[in-house]
Amino acid sequence: MTHCLYLPLDGRPCNARFPVELARLAGVNVRTPDSHLLGNAQTPASVRALDHWLAAACEASPLDTDIILLISLETFIYGNLVASRKSTQSLDEVLQRLHALEMLKSQYPRLKIYTMGTLLRLSNSNDDTEERPYWKTHGMQIYRYSWLDHYLSTHEHSEADPLFQEFMTLKADIPEAVRTDYKRLRQRNFSVLEAVATGLQSGWIELCLLGCDDGGTYGWNVQERETLLQRQKTRALEKQWLIYPGADELGSVLMARALIPEQQTLQLQWTHPEAQHQITRYEGIPLMNTLQAQAHAAGITLREPCSAPASATIAAGTLWLHNPPLAEDPNDPHNQIDQFLDRETRVAVDPAVYQELSATLQDPNALPIMLADVLYANGGDAKLLEHLESTQTLFQLKGYAAWNTTGNTLGYLLAWFKFYLKYAQHPEAQILHLKILMERLADDGLYQGLWRQQWCHHYTDPVTLDTCVQGIYAFNQRFRQWHETYPVVAAGGAPQVKQLSFPWRRFFEVDLQICWPETCAPE
Repeated sequence: MTHCLYLPLDGRPCNARFPVELARLAGVNVRTPDSHLLGNAQTPASVRALDHWLAAACEASPLDTDIILLISLETFIYGNLVASRKSTQSLDEVLQRLHALEMLKSQYPRLKIYTMGTLLRLSNSNDDTEERPYWKTHGMQIYRYSWLDHYLSTHEHSEADPLFQEFMTLKADIPEAVRTDYKRLRQRNFSVLEAVATGLQSGWIELCLLGCDDGGTYGWNVQERETLLQRQKTRALEKQWLIYPGADELGSVLMARALIPEQQTLQLQWTHPEAQHQITRYEGIPLMNTLQAQAHAAGITLREPCSAPASATIAAGTLWLHNPPLAEDPNDPHNQIDQFLDRETRVAVDPAVYQELSATLQDPNALPIMLADVLYANGGDAKLLEHLESTQTLFQLKGYAAWNTTGNTLGYLLAWFKFYLKYAQHPEAQILHLKILMERLADDGLYQGLWRQQWCHHYTDPVTLDTCVQGIYAFNQRFRQWHETYPVVAAGGAPQVKQLSFPWRRFFEVDLQICWPETCAPE
């Protein structure tokens, strides 16, 4: 029996619930703190309360089993992801927290610690919701100043260069105290990550997934990532310290890596194979690079169709990527549209793309297919779902994801695929798998891809009771349609909303859970 403890990045469903549900597919009941202990965007978790929870969970573990601890560094050290950006703790104080984790390992030698952390993001907006207070006034200036600082350091220029003039103007416009504080914040985060690398070398940390949250082409965050990649190589930590774009999918990937360490092989299929090297909107690197990094982290081997020798491992399933068509400028960082921010813009997709997918789903000899819909940033392609509905092939899919960044979608889906391939045939896992699939179709596809744009002007608008009622009605109406159309959905009766809430009282994410009539009692 596996005794697994999990301290998530924060209390939002993608971080707190999704990884735990994947573990349940494997029959593993993960112990995790109650949601009220995890704080929110305004209030960080009490690290002392988390210490008490962690100590009690370790003490209660069976003496004859290893304890697998999957832990977010941001939550353990600061209180959660947002707190890591807002906290004013000194470097000594945060390093003491990391030392406390090392002492826990020495107290419980059976403890195997798998960590996840993030390289401090650099937001390009005047929004201080998740940042320092001065971000409301200087956020876009700091982003541009960082970009120019990095760019100018790698390109020859003169003092008459317009970019250099812009850099100097920004330096004068941004108060020195703001620049100093922010650079100190970044250095603190960087120093913690270096200390984690030392922990990996000494062996008290088994693995660290380091997500580069909201990357780009230039900027201090990009410079830091490049430096860390160099140190990863010089310290020979390529297998233990994985550095790549991502954040909110890290818990699911770490769960897959810890509970299913063996490698699995997937075949790739693209809706637009000619565009697989285009740069995606929030990662700042080509789509294929993000895919390869996420697959490596999850423990998955990828194979292009008909590219493997006869002796190669047979693929167990197909990862179908619904990616944007080739842009006029492949290096344009905005060729992937964020359909919430650019809600009036839609990508023109050849109908043959949709028909190829539905035809493959109807093929009884086809491998299991999971669909990573990354046509847009933030939400699925509504026209694709409409087509799959019209051809009644929607629930021929074995998995679907289309939420937030490309890295979020790919990492979560690959982790889910590992659990599906190993455990989906277990009868007790089948109803949970269907529940996860329906929730992702409803959340990523319908809510993120369509309804959110209709229900609010901006995703930080306040959520009202009317919004929740409207959401419950809309979701239940679609669930009834699925119940009437698809036998697999109808098997347990008509599904309905069990819970619907907006965790941080904003439209950016929804916590949607469904159940069938006989299972709708509170857990």
